[in-house]
Amino acid sequence: MSFARFDRYVDRQARAFTERLQAMCRMPSVAARGTGMRAMAEAVEQLMQRTGLGTRSFKIGSGYPILFGEAGAGPRCFVVYGHYDVQPLGQLTSWSFGPFSATIEDGKLYARGASNSKGDLVARLAAVEAYQKSFGKLPVCLRFIVEGEDGLGSPSLYRFTKENAELLKADGCIWDEGYKDTKERFVVSLGFKGITFIELRVHGARSDLHSKWGTIVPNPAWRLVQALSTITSPKGVITIDGFSSYIAPITPEDVEALKTVEIDETGLKREFRIAGWVRQMKGSTLVKEHIFGATCTICGIQTGHTEAGAKTVLPSAAMARLDFRLVPDLTPEIVVSLLREHLDVRGFKDIEIIELGSAPLAKSSAQSSVARAAIESAEEVYGAQPVIFPLDPSSGPVGAVCGVQSPPTPVVSFGISYAGSNPHAPDENIRVDDFLQNIKYFGRIIHRLGHEAKESKIRQK
Repeated sequence: MSFARFDRYVDRQARAFTERLQAMCRMPSVAARGTGMRAMAEAVEQLMQRTGLGTRSFKIGSGYPILFGEAGAGPRCFVVYGHYDVQPLGQLTSWSFGPFSATIEDGKLYARGASNSKGDLVARLAAVEAYQKSFGKLPVCLRFIVEGEDGLGSPSLYRFTKENAELLKADGCIWDEGYKDTKERFVVSLGFKGITFIELRVHGARSDLHSKWGTIVPNPAWRLVQALSTITSPKGVITIDGFSSYIAPITPEDVEALKTVEIDETGLKREFRIAGWVRQMKGSTLVKEHIFGATCTICGIQTGHTEAGAKTVLPSAAMARLDFRLVPDLTPEIVVSLLREHLDVRGFKDIEIIELGSAPLAKSSAQSSVARAAIESAEEVYGAQPVIFPLDPSSGPVGAVCGVQSPPTPVVSFGISYAGSNPHAPDENIRVDDFLQNIKYFGRIIHRLGHEAKESKIRQK
């Protein structure tokens, strides 16, 4: 089937599609602050309806709306995940343009949410529109699930999936995480690491004290630092008792897959402005660790006086937030239990562990229909075979969506970003050409999923 008509439609509508994305990016939707969330949900639902999807909005408790939209029909169905919330802004002075200005400069659209992940959502809806305008009805059923709490750990989504499992029964799932690497190679992932996000709290005196009391009053900041120092070694190896025994060996299939993955070490070090990697790793060892290594990251520490000017205080409390990225067979429950035991044995029973959020690991085969459609379509649009990650180093609520069936629904993930998109940082951006190219890519995936479904039905007869 020729996609010339489809591509011409995308090219003719390029400005309109880009302006559509700009309009979405100009609407603040910071879930962590509750900023603009209701208006954003309404705008997304209207866009879904404009694209031809029948929609429903689900309100789960006090959470933000979850939007469900369906288009097309056929013997097989595929879920398309997206989210309309964005990350907090950070320091406004670090932005070259207003974070919600959606400014286009040198072919790049700068805005919080452009990369993560309004751009992906608008591109996929644009592809649905372009396919219908070019060829008519979709050859396969697509069910869009769009939430507003990705940055909060997706608590409403987990409850939604339990109460609406029938809506999520599918032959595959398409996630919204992906990019071109520093060598402009398109990356496709077949799953995600799990995650558990926790907070450690230590309490001391009822309020901050003059630091002269440091002679005899316990210091929560020092206690927290001492506890943290037992969790990893100076070389960055996780040293929680029993932790490594729960990590499954890498399968032969994944060993082979890793041979096709390359990390542009020089380019990334230049991009990140760092001198080297943890433990001076390189080559295949670096690739293996990045994809199949568990992590413990201190995301932030708060204690005492950190504002301008000198103030000699003994803090009354100290807090650290940590996230663990999980690989097979680690689970959030195992990690929290092991950490509690580890701290208790070392005399840190007074340190609170507060669970802030978690998501289980999700992993699929390259032989699933949804993975094959993504991999085969990539070469046609991007001119080369994609880089295939057997496990994406990031995490998300994939298990909530893909775990309602047994066996779990296979997942594949890709996106519109590039190596310099800065998705959680100031100057988040995408290249407009990548956005338009991804619309053409998703259109071909729609066709392949529908075409394979028809062939499967013929074979069954």
